[in-house]
Amino acid sequence: MSSFGTSIAGLVGGVVLLMGLFALFQREWKAAFVWFLSGLGLIALLTFLDKPGSHPSEPLKTRETRE
Repeated sequence: MSSFGTSIAGLVGGVVLLMGLFALFQREWKAAFVWFLSGLGLIALLTFLDKPGSHPSEPLKTRETRE
């Protein structure tokens, strides 16, 4: 992942974690569970979308072989 993608995933994860903790403190168990699951899914999606080579503007790294 790029450093920008990692920072975005970290910010999103932090916000979702805080929302889940707030729901737990309010004793809303189902809401907290939904916040935590949606956060995991969103971070997984952001990580998948930011894999190397997924952006057309980035040059693909090729390896030269000797013959």
